[in-house]
Amino acid sequence: MAEENQRISLPDAAKQMKTTPLNVLMHIKRGLIEGFEVDGEWQVDAESLSALLEKTDGGKAQDVCASGCSKRHNCGSGCG
Repeated sequence: MAEENQRISLPDAAKQMKTTPLNVLMHIKRGLIEGFEVDGEWQVDAESLSALLEKTDGGKAQDVCASGCSKRHNCGSGCG
């Protein structure tokens, strides 16, 4: 049986990505990182997160919200 990949909590992933938990969920939704919902809690695949951080040189994660309000940063959703 294969060893289960290490997973990181959503808040911890957000800290590592220097962004919000909502933006981490948007990264998962868009397939930029792998995430899993376990017992109602989202977790991020550690290897997937490491690969993203390597691509961005450990910098702040790109905001991936698609709505027009997020581009103006005035919707108040906290996604960016």
